[in-house]
Amino acid sequence: MYCFGVGCDALTLAATIPTALVIEDEVFEELFGEVVKTNAEGVTATEWNGQDTSAGIPFTEQNALQFIGNEPMAPPGAACLALAWKYRDLLLGS
Repeated sequence: MYCFGVGCDALTLAATIPTALVIEDEVFEELFGEVVKTNAEGVTATEWNGQDTSAGIPFTEQNALQFIGNEPMAPPGAACLALAWKYRDLLLGS
């Protein structure tokens, strides 16, 4: 688990703690492999940008930049993803 710091929205004073959790493939599959496709909150997206997302969205530069710049994300989420991409070598142990 990694914490990138604490942010505060200048207008609302809402605090955000952007974090990233890295999980090995096998552990992720064991924990989340049986996640339901539909529940009271809605439907799990199984396709995005022409990609099958049933096993997750690959953490690539193209996908990160697509989400940061072109998808409807709240600023704290976009900032967290940008920081995760910037520090990917540390996060992924590369």
